[in-house]
Amino acid sequence: MNLLLTGAGGGISKAILPELQALGYTLLLTTRAADALKAHCEAQGIPAKVFPADLTKEEDVHALFEWVAAQGGVDVLVNNAGVAHAAAAWKLDAAEMQKVMDTNFLSAVRCTQLALPAMRTQSFGRIISISSVVAHKPSFGTSAYSASKSALEGYMRGVAIDVSTKGITANTIAYGYMNAGMLHDVPEPLLEEVKRGIPMDHFGRPEQIAAAIDYLVKSEYTSGQTIHINGAQWMP
Repeated sequence: MNLLLTGAGGGISKAILPELQALGYTLLLTTRAADALKAHCEAQGIPAKVFPADLTKEEDVHALFEWVAAQGGVDVLVNNAGVAHAAAAWKLDAAEMQKVMDTNFLSAVRCTQLALPAMRTQSFGRIISISSVVAHKPSFGTSAYSASKSALEGYMRGVAIDVSTKGITANTIAYGYMNAGMLHDVPEPLLEEVKRGIPMDHFGRPEQIAAAIDYLVKSEYTSGQTIHINGAQWMP
């Protein structure tokens, strides 16, 4: 089963690649820094195929899906491309907000739009978008990031309705603080402060994200949902 993962060059993405491979998925990856990701996959023995693309550019997204079609198409699309952002609301102008939305939200819209026609034809598909606990429990300076992820979750719910009779599901995974990626660059005192806000008192394992992806792929009756993985940091 072909799984296309966008934003595949990030720390969390690299952490879940071995898990997704072990679960039997054929990995199609895209990121701006394709050469570095290829080198990482080769070093780790992960037989993934990588395509360079800037998902804020329409022409790059079309080129990506032409490449995907040549690889046999996409059964599972994981919209993971995103950028972190921090700025107090009174310093955030519309142009800066647009940049965040373009990467965190509109990239998923572009990819989903191009993935759905083939999925509709084959009467099977899984669209999974990656959100964040910050969409539900923002902290100071995260208004743009929170808004972009909130928009993503709303969009997935709408997609779920539109394709509900076509053998396609659309869901979101909103995760909290995972022990991978950018968390490793946070100073220890700040890490302890973050951990105090997590009732389970520890950071999550990124493998849990891969397990959630696999669950959503296999569950034909789960659609329009947001799966929360955050150590009880936020509860709906």
